[in-house]
Amino acid sequence: MDHPQDQVQHHSLTDPESFWARQAEHVFWHKKPSAVLARTTKRLKTGDTHDHWEWFPGGEISTCYNCVDRHVLAGHGDSPAILYDSPVTNTKQRITYKQLLDEVEVFAAVLREEGVKKGDVVLVYSMPRRLSPRGPPTRSSG
Repeated sequence: MDHPQDQVQHHSLTDPESFWARQAEHVFWHKKPSAVLARTTKRLKTGDTHDHWEWFPGGEISTCYNCVDRHVLAGHGDSPAILYDSPVTNTKQRITYKQLLDEVEVFAAVLREEGVKKGDVVLVYSMPRRLSPRGPPTRSSG
């Protein structure tokens, strides 16, 4: 087991609780969990029971805050958050954390205007450009 990835995988499989406790130290928690792992037994209406595991019970995080906002707040707003390189469209684009945060804030405002509230589930589907109602880009002939 010489490679660091092998060591990480071994740790995750042999002691998942301490492995995930260590990983949890790398994210910002809006509300710290009461434990890393809570093991309980649940009883169904039929009387049958089953083991139940709950990771980070009581904890609250924001994936967006952890992936975007905190990098801007830490002074890394001009660092690249996304490097887009498409050999299909021959397009390259660099999006900084600040640019991404600006886009996220605009989209969040749109969702709020549409009545989306905290706790709602939203599915975002991006139709491939060649299938979208706009159709493929065209060039005018004159």
